[in-house]
This record gives sequence, structure tokens and C-alpha cells, in this order.
Amino acid sequence: MNSMKLWKKCLAAGMTAAMVLALGACGGDNGQDEGQSQASGSDKTITVGSSNFTEAIILGEVYSQLIEAKTDYTVEQKFGLAGAAVCFDALENGEIDMFVEYTGTALMNLLAQPMATDKDEVWQTVHDLMEKDHGIATSNPLGFNNTYVMSVKPETAEQYNLKTLSDLIEKSPELNLGCTVEFIQREDCLPLLESKYDASFKDVSGLDASLRYDAIEAGEVDVVDAFATDALLSKLGLTMLEDDLNFFPPYYAVNFSDKALVDGDPQLAETLALLDGTLNEETMAAMNAKVDVDGMDAKDVAHDFLVEQGLIEG
Repeated sequence: MNSMKLWKKCLAAGMTAAMVLALGACGGDNGQDEGQSQASGSDKTITVGSSNFTEAIILGEVYSQLIEAKTDYTVEQKFGLAGAAVCFDALENGEIDMFVEYTGTALMNLLAQPMATDKDEVWQTVHDLMEKDHGIATSNPLGFNNTYVMSVKPETAEQYNLKTLSDLIEKSPELNLGCTVEFIQREDCLPLLESKYDASFKDVSGLDASLRYDAIEAGEVDVVDAFATDALLSKLGLTMLEDDLNFFPPYYAVNFSDKALVDGDPQLAETLALLDGTLNEETMAAMNAKVDVDGMDAKDVAHDFLVEQGLIEG
């Protein structure tokens, strides 16, 4: 599989080089043509991908800037890909060289394994299967667990005496749930709450990830399926209900990368490992808030984080 991926990369690089030469000839700028030809011929380019949401883009920027600061690679970015499955396919096909995803998502959605809730067991299973079956290296966790956390307004929590997921299930017939379509469809989410614990919400609305926060703020829904590092959780002052049932699997962020590429370059491997264990939920949530609430650019947020960690110079 690795030889096929390498062949595809080489073919793609060759095609790109040919296109650049052709365009340069048409433009007539010899200096620019020469520079572009040299750049396209370089094999020290690495492509960092990301899904199409704030956290993934920030982390993609973090890896991009660290790689360029610590290695002789030039980084290309393919950000905003439509979800984990698209990123996974792009990595396997050689269109990108790495992307950040979550262990729980990888276990069930990418590797089609049964749900598990032990974080170490999940990581080990993902690590082993990614390497064995796909030629993909899995980093150690970055440190934070962006798992689902059912959330309500403080007044709703007080009115219905909601503190835990068990409390929510008990009161579900009286409450309107606003959640992502993915939460409705995934077998480990709403369908399992209904089949295993008899949850039966008064109404269920499938909403875009950002719109569900607008809906709960406007009182159109009572409960949302938030993520632990969502910036709007703190902005809206929502109450996060304790998962006393250990229902949701762990979603620890990890970096997936082309194993042949990383194994072949110890400097790159050491650089990527610098981010292992550097983030917790509070730090990641604060970074998300700087983009989603304060309007900062993800590049600047990533840069500030790396400087604060002492990984790059300011």
C-alpha cells in the first residue's frame, strides 16, 4: 500500500511540475518560471489537511507552523475538508500527509470497530489498526478529550433538577433536543440513548453545529449535544451534564500521518512529537473562543500557542 501511495505522490508531483512549466512559458516571466519549476521539483513539501471546523483548522495551523519552524519542509495546506472520512481518504490516497482527528471517531467511523469507553484501549486499537491495515501512524494524544457533553441553560438545569446524563434521560419526554444530524444518525449517540436507556425526547431537531447554539439561546430547544471544547459553551454559560453512565466514548485528539514519511525522517517525527500532551480541554476551548468569539485568525491563535509553549520564537 505504501509503494502505491508513493507512486501516486510522485505522479501527482510530476503532473504539477509539468503544469507549472507550461503556465510559466505562456506568461513569459522567466524569473518566475524558474523559481516555480524549482519549487515544484522539490520533494521537501508536506501537506497538512484538516476538517472544516474551527478546532481542526487551528490544530492544522499549529502543526503547519511547527513543521516549518523546526524542519526544512515547506508546508502546503488543504484545510476545510468535509469531515473525518474525507480526510482519511485523502491521507490514504496521498493527497495529504497528515490531519488531526479524534480516537473515538477513528475507532467507530473510520475503522468500523465496536464502541469502547476505555481511553487507553481505544487509542491502542486505533494505533494498531491504522498502522497494520492502512500504513498510517497515530500520535500520542495531544492531551484533550473533545467528547460529547449534553448541555442545557442553567435555568433549565434548575427547573428539571438536571445534573447528570441519567437525570436528562429521565426528564427527556419533557424536553426538546437540538443536535447535529450526525448525533441523530450515529449508532453510538441518540439511537443508543433511545434503545439502551429508553430516552424519548419531546422533540428532536437536526441542526447545523453552530445553529444549535442559536436555538438554545433563543429558547427553541432545551438541550444540545455540545462538545467539551466548544467556545460557545462558556460564552452562553451553559451547564454541562455529567456523563455518569460513561456513555460517550473518548474523543482524544491525535495526529494521523503517513507512516512511511514519518519513519523515513527522524527530524520530522521528533517535531510532530513535540505537541503530544500539550493541550487540555480548557486551553483548546480558549483557543476556539479566540477565533469563534473574538474573531481572531486561526493562524495567529496557533502562533501564540506555539510561542507560549516555547516551541517557536515570537
